Amino acid sequence: MSLEQRFPLLQQSFDIFLLDAESRSLTQSTITYYRQRVGRFLDWCETQNITFINELNTNHLRSYLVYLQRKGLASQSQHTAASAIRAFLNFCVTERWLDESPMARLRMPRVEKKILSALDVAEVHRLLSACVSERDKAIVLCLLDTGCRASEFVGLNGGDVNLKDGSVRVLGKGRKERITYLGVKARKQLMRYYTRRGTPGDNEPVWISEKGGTQLTYSGLHQILKRLGKRATIENSTPHRFRRTFALWCLRSGMNIFSLQRLMGHSDIDVLQKYLALVERDLQDAHHNHGAVDTTL
Repeated sequence: MSLEQRFPLLQQSFDIFLLDAESRSLTQSTITYYRQRVGRFLDWCETQNITFINELNTNHLRSYLVYLQRKGLASQSQHTAASAIRAFLNFCVTERWLDESPMARLRMPRVEKKILSALDVAEVHRLLSACVSERDKAIVLCLLDTGCRASEFVGLNGGDVNLKDGSVRVLGKGRKERITYLGVKARKQLMRYYTRRGTPGDNEPVWISEKGGTQLTYSGLHQILKRLGKRATIENSTPHRFRRTFALWCLRSGMNIFSLQRLMGHSDIDVLQKYLALVERDLQDAHHNHGAVDTTL
């Protein structure tokens, strides 16, 4: 038996890994996540003359993570890269190409525990003022009111949105379905958008490009928000910042953390507890500025 028969080439094993992911009906965004992050790792392996899967060892992985650090990647990006590589190598163990994953003895990169800034009310008003179409206004309000991830948002079809009760059926990570909602103001703006473009059928996309009339893409949504942010002089106008704003505003208005968890599709409340800490800081600041004794006596 040749070495290649016993231990497949790195690229060959990765192709089989992607085929397996597709056969298990993983979402296209998940497959793209693996293709990009593991693909970059394999490109690095090629520069290190690592050809076969059995040539990988734990020190190679440590060197790659240091390489990512020195490139200036954020801690979260380093962690997601390591997670993708771990999934790939675990698959190689399952296929019996490896006895043990080189990741087994590797500590995952630490992720900085910080919450990036959310939008404030004035910034949202500036973004709305920067909109030149009913579609863009609807995007701002609906993205903010649903708390959807970018991929979930652009994937909405007409049948997913109930304009009567505001319920929105979302297909989230791992193809898990959940329900979130649109309030009255967001629904009114969505109907204004529909008046211009026509109400989409149940299986037609809610969000379309204004020129070609095709379904809005993940990249297209990012470009729209970036353009609006530039007009409104707001940095980091991204879909995820809208999602953070949704979470923080809901907590500040009194929503309980478990309801918010379900609306956002989180598997646990760890991230949301960080937002809760910010809300508690709001209370501390409010008391500091308006406490009865200090401000009156």
